[in-house]
Amino acid sequence: MKRKAILSSLAVAAMALAACSDKEVANSGGEVQATAEEKIVIDQAGTEVTIPAEVNSIVSGGILPYFHTWYVATNSTKEIVGMHPNSYNAAENSILAKMSPDILKADTSFVQNGEMNVEELMKINPDVFFELATDEKSIEQARKAGINTVAIKAIDAAAAEPLATFNSWLELTGEIARTTDRADQFIEIGTAVQNEINEKIAGLTKEQKPNALMMYQLSEQAITVSGKNFFGNQWLNATGANDVAEDEVTGRKDVNMEQIYNWNPEIIYLTNFTEIQPEDLYNNTIPGQDWSEVEAVKNKQVYKIPLGIYRWFPPSGDAPLMLKWLANNNQPELFDYDMNAEIKSYYKDFYGFDLTDKEVERILHPSSDAAKY
Repeated sequence: MKRKAILSSLAVAAMALAACSDKEVANSGGEVQATAEEKIVIDQAGTEVTIPAEVNSIVSGGILPYFHTWYVATNSTKEIVGMHPNSYNAAENSILAKMSPDILKADTSFVQNGEMNVEELMKINPDVFFELATDEKSIEQARKAGINTVAIKAIDAAAAEPLATFNSWLELTGEIARTTDRADQFIEIGTAVQNEINEKIAGLTKEQKPNALMMYQLSEQAITVSGKNFFGNQWLNATGANDVAEDEVTGRKDVNMEQIYNWNPEIIYLTNFTEIQPEDLYNNTIPGQDWSEVEAVKNKQVYKIPLGIYRWFPPSGDAPLMLKWLANNNQPELFDYDMNAEIKSYYKDFYGFDLTDKEVERILHPSSDAAKY
């Protein structure tokens, strides 16, 4: 009995020494070490971030579409305890609010006047905070406050390709949430749709493609368009249209009506980052702007981009549907997708959710409220 007691004491002492040793390594300033309750991930800025092995709460900051990426990867929103007000507005006006109502419980108080308030974020105390990789100020503040912060790039290195960008988010999310099925499935579906479209548009000349413009934001104060190295350019090129802004605009840029007249687009797409609807251009209701002579307006070819699980302009889980919707508009002689049936089928197969006709109509014709925050 005495021998067993001695051995037991030695074992306890050994464990205590090991624990002290682990603490010394963690606090030594040397290479980051993870315990059994932690793991290390490399974020999209190339930084090693130590996070809990099991993540039960997250906050999504200035990387606005990210919150729905978590849902796509995990089929859950109960872990999303905070998000940017602009993201919340999109969620509130999306079908996701019905698919997973927990999303509406998210706190938005940590963003005030467009800026992150680190004290409010600390009160929420998430297991992981996801922030836009270029917002170095917020990332530094959050990390100094002891918040596990993962940087996410808004645009994939592959020249703002929406499918590749969203899949990169899914893969990282899968690693964090310990699930990878959706990432593989998403890229398989998206690639198949793009290949299907490519087969039909491959032989088109520039003259056989309509001249289109992606309107990122539009108001009385500013006309902001999307150009080269931004998602709008990729969407148009992938679905049989010419981007009228690509030679003169990189990313996003404010332009005037004279530039719009020079481009004279045959098709205009309005994102859900603006409250403006096609009728506002048809009825010429924006003060200080005359859209009446623009080709797209004269021919009633101004389209509001849909909003499903998230806005369709940025990378989203609905990207394969965005490709089909755009192909219908840009090349109606080549494509005749039944978008009601396509959306219902995709949501059933990919999300496991049955949509009604009314819900599909809401996706295809989103309210202006989706752009308010």
